[in-house]
Parts: sequence; structure tokens; C-alpha cells
Amino acid sequence: MSGSSLTEVCPKCGGTMYSYSDWKPHNLCTGQCLDCGYHYWTETGRIRSIEEINELRAEQELKPLKKRKSWR
Repeated sequence: MSGSSLTEVCPKCGGTMYSYSDWKPHNLCTGQCLDCGYHYWTETGRIRSIEEINELRAEQELKPLKKRKSWR
């Protein structure tokens, strides 16, 4: 089993927040407060365009890519 569950104090209302984290297939975490309804989660986003990737690479002073790396 790769994930773990825990309870923590809700940052919004001080109630009980139920949280879960895992590292497969990537780092993710979720949490939900059953007192006030506050919740959070890791969201998987859309795939960035080559232009967006190169903008981010420029911020890190990396060379631009000609094409996006292929997935396995």
C-alpha cells in the first residue's frame, strides 16, 4: 500500500479534516472537512503546449525545446 490517511485540524473552521496522500502514479493529496465542507485535492491538468513549456523553461534559464518529449 502506497498511500496514507490521517486526520488533521481544518484550517478554515478548526473541525476535523480527513486527509489522504499517495505517491503513485504521482504525488497527490486530498482532504475534506466534514464540519464546514472545505476540501482540497491535487488536480491533474491538461498537457501544456510547446509554447507554454518553453515559456516555463525560459524562466528557469533552460534552452527551448523544438518538440515535446513523448510519453512512454
